[in-house]
Amino acid sequence: MRIPLLAVVTGAVVCIAAPLLMSEPALAAPRVVTQVTHTDSAADSAARSLPTALTKNRIYRSGSVGTMNCAPSAPQNGSAASVTRFLAQVRVCLNRLWTKQFDKVGLSFRAPKVVVSTRLTRSPCRKLTVTTPAHYCPTSQAIYVRLFKTDIKQPFALALAKTLAHEYGHHVQKRTGILNAFYNLYFRTSGTTARRVLNHRMELQAECLSGVFLSASSDSLPVDFEQYDWILKWTTKNASDTEHGKGRNIAYWLNRGYTSGSVNGCNTWIAPASRAV
Repeated sequence: MRIPLLAVVTGAVVCIAAPLLMSEPALAAPRVVTQVTHTDSAADSAARSLPTALTKNRIYRSGSVGTMNCAPSAPQNGSAASVTRFLAQVRVCLNRLWTKQFDKVGLSFRAPKVVVSTRLTRSPCRKLTVTTPAHYCPTSQAIYVRLFKTDIKQPFALALAKTLAHEYGHHVQKRTGILNAFYNLYFRTSGTTARRVLNHRMELQAECLSGVFLSASSDSLPVDFEQYDWILKWTTKNASDTEHGKGRNIAYWLNRGYTSGSVNGCNTWIAPASRAV
């Protein structure tokens, strides 16, 4: 089942959601994941035209995340309690990682509130539905996750961890001023295409930051290469939408975060336009 990413901008209330692939996939043979890089003269032009809060944010200087021990209890098929416990344990790992990265550059990290429920129907930002079961709400600086019966039946641990990490990516954007700079720029920008590309860059950065977390915790989470490879292939083929861009770019930024293991690798704001469509 595909749960699309979504960023809905309505006035000052913005809800930002991530893909939530809950069911264990049928897996193909794994492949070797290689380092991905990008260079383009257009990146320099983009950097000159965007606010420094986006292109030269202090958090980028926090650099490599290294490795961390994150070994949550695996969620069990049919058990909402085990899925909730798994997410709570992943949350602890995410708090540790981002506290460390913020400390490196003299910033203070305040962990977001995370609400996980089988009965939650809405947040201060919007409703939670089968198509948008998880999102970050900037107005409350909280992450909301609705677990549906179909999601609990056969949970996909790696995708659950990635989804929560994506939402934490949006909280990192909020706490560093990236999200506010994005809002200000978005509402000053005219034209559907231009706004859409800005939205892509914001979402793709959160996806990249989720890859950074998976990189840091890959040995202990664990990140199974067969499952990870399946996510990349599925995303490339199926995840394209107008709010977030082409599936191949979503997969690219997830993999860039994972292979670089560095926050600096997630500066989507200076990337070529071809990586934000």
